[in-house]
Amino acid sequence: MDVGTIIDENVDPVDLEKTRKAYSDQSRRGTPSAVTAFTYAHALLRSHNEDVKTGIIILEGLLKRDTEDIPKRDYVYYLAVAHTRIKEYDRALAYIDLLLNAESHNRQAIELKNVIEKRMKKDGLLGLVVLGLGGGVALAAGLIATSILRRN
Repeated sequence: MDVGTIIDENVDPVDLEKTRKAYSDQSRRGTPSAVTAFTYAHALLRSHNEDVKTGIIILEGLLKRDTEDIPKRDYVYYLAVAHTRIKEYDRALAYIDLLLNAESHNRQAIELKNVIEKRMKKDGLLGLVVLGLGGGVALAAGLIATSILRRN
């Protein structure tokens, strides 16, 4: 699966509910297992922005509590994915750079960094276009208002 698809993928509501239930059940009994928490967080990352933010909180908690390197790599990678999904590109780049500092030849991380940078540029250019159009509309409105005032 390509990185862009991973970022834009949407979770099946049935799967989200299953993972939510498993996480809730384990939470009532104490601390959910790392696997259950990761599975739930991963489902949340593929949902709506508020759910993505909850998934980020869960992954950050896992990152602090887990001591093994392999799961930490996954947590950091998916934190970068999550922040990309909600267009927090600076945070996404910080996480992916952290991973690349540890594993400079990680192809998947390199691809994700490229996608983040492309989206950042695209959204930045789009933002400039919107600002430019807004400024153009304001300028046009100002010119029209000035010409109307001069006539009176």
